[in-house]
Amino acid sequence: MRRLLWIVGLIVSVSALAASSASATFHEMSIREIYAGSTTFPNAEYVELQMWRSGQNFVGGHVLATYGAGGGLLKENFLASNVPGSANQSTILIATPEVATQFPTAIDEPLSPGQLDPAGGAVCWEEIDCVSWGSFAGPLPGTGNPAPAIPDGMALQRTIAPGCATLLEPTDDHDNSAADFSAVSPGPRANSTAPTEQACAPNSGGPGGAGGAGNPSGRGAPQTNLKRKPPHRSRDGTPTFAFAADEAGSTFQCRLDSRPFRACHSPFTTARLSPGRHRFEVRARDDSGRLDPSPAAYSFKVTAGRA
Repeated sequence: MRRLLWIVGLIVSVSALAASSASATFHEMSIREIYAGSTTFPNAEYVELQMWRSGQNFVGGHVLATYGAGGGLLKENFLASNVPGSANQSTILIATPEVATQFPTAIDEPLSPGQLDPAGGAVCWEEIDCVSWGSFAGPLPGTGNPAPAIPDGMALQRTIAPGCATLLEPTDDHDNSAADFSAVSPGPRANSTAPTEQACAPNSGGPGGAGGAGNPSGRGAPQTNLKRKPPHRSRDGTPTFAFAADEAGSTFQCRLDSRPFRACHSPFTTARLSPGRHRFEVRARDDSGRLDPSPAAYSFKVTAGRA
């Protein structure tokens, strides 16, 4: 009986660990491409997500939200299940049925037509990544200036030029749609399609490579990732952030708004903030003294009253 209880306890522990891993990794993903249809295929619309770490395929139950030009929520699209492809740079295609007619591709999750207006709108993957374009004028943090309106039959695609120009990295997102996205010919890629992006060659100096001259460890500067953050809009005047780096032994420096960076630890809870907009930044420092050149950043608003 004791052995049976031990086995049951082990199964429960392993299951809890798997669930924790899933919830910790699903969100580490960016919006890669947005297509709002064409004159010939007016109902062919899609949003393509892309992973920037392996094991980010735990997306079942999570939401892709679409917004109109004025900032009003159009629809929350809840993904029905996880996807099998979990390799770094894998994609997830959320699309209307007409996309499969226009392009020779599978569809991973359904999207109902009419959610993407080429003249202006916005899309958010959870509260992790938001993109706006055209005449969008809504109060949606994290999009900066909207990207241009989507030309007929074209798509908006994220540039991956910063750092390693052949690999999607978290530092490619600058929370500014105008700088991060440009019009390209549409090329939807389902989760079953093998990624074509490649890491930069060693000693290339980019974050995707292994570092450049003067880096005897062969590593590049550390990359900082936000693991927990408050809602974009909240009454919580003392929000808590959690973060990590891709190099073991890294330390961290945090700052709020325009204040100087100061040493901090994860999780980090701010002092009480006044109502209004705020910006949190954190950067990692590795054991060789190299600082992440592009700190992880998050903008949010504290509303009046206490949570």
